[in-house]
Amino acid sequence: MKRIFLLAAICLAGAKSSVAQRFIHGAGVGIFVEDAKMTDAKGSFTLTYSPRLSFAETENTSLSIGIPLNIGFSGSYNAVYTSNDYYEENTLGYMINVPLMFNFNIGAGSAQGCKDRMGFFIGAGYAYHIGSVDEILHDEYGYEYTDSKTESSTGLAANIGLRIGVGYKKKRNIEIRTSYMRGMTSYKPHVFGVNCLFNF
Repeated sequence: MKRIFLLAAICLAGAKSSVAQRFIHGAGVGIFVEDAKMTDAKGSFTLTYSPRLSFAETENTSLSIGIPLNIGFSGSYNAVYTSNDYYEENTLGYMINVPLMFNFNIGAGSAQGCKDRMGFFIGAGYAYHIGSVDEILHDEYGYEYTDSKTESSTGLAANIGLRIGVGYKKKRNIEIRTSYMRGMTSYKPHVFGVNCLFNF
């Protein structure tokens, strides 16, 4: 599965000089929440890089294919030293979410000549998700405890959002995106995301 996403990224980058009508980059931040049946829910602060290839453009619509890469961090680290004791709590974790998304775009950010102030998009695709999770386990006496480990999953993904045109002739835009991934392999997580990006 990793090879498929790598191949898609190479093809997306190579298409810039051949068949692409427009190649767009975006960067920003976000918040992802991940939950699964046998794990603790976890929220992560993410950094996002979002390249996409826009094609089949009309005056104010287009189709696009993109790979909005999200890398996130969660948890905290705390250590307390006293004259008699030492206490350490480490809940640091990470996540990487890589979806391949096919979107329909309308309004701002959809087509090169579009000067609309507002725009919208909706789409679907397939995603790869990996990160540290706290698995809920029970000991021989029935007491609950957690075990931190790395898990990965793949599954269907969807996103929807809006774009606000900014700058000269609205060639740049601010994007607010919500996304959802349903993991279908391994621990089958539900992954919810909200991102804010600047597209240039």
